[in-house]
Amino acid sequence: MLKRLEGTDAEQFHRFIADENTIILVDGTPYLVARLPFMNEIGLEIESDPALKASIERAKQDIKAGRVYSTEEAIEMLERGEFGP
Repeated sequence: MLKRLEGTDAEQFHRFIADENTIILVDGTPYLVARLPFMNEIGLEIESDPALKASIERAKQDIKAGRVYSTEEAIEMLERGEFGP
């Protein structure tokens, strides 16, 4: 899940992550904080949403298996109520 820190919260967090990999203790529990490789906003959203990630993977598999439709075919299917697998 993608969480955003802004303003003073972000400033305080930056003090904790001066190094590439940082371990912080929160109520006695250690957490590793590591910088992810560069991702744009869309990539971060996909990675943080398991359902969206799974949906994209299913779409890729459908394309590989040849289960594709033209826009016109998709519209016709919707109009006939044939939406679904």
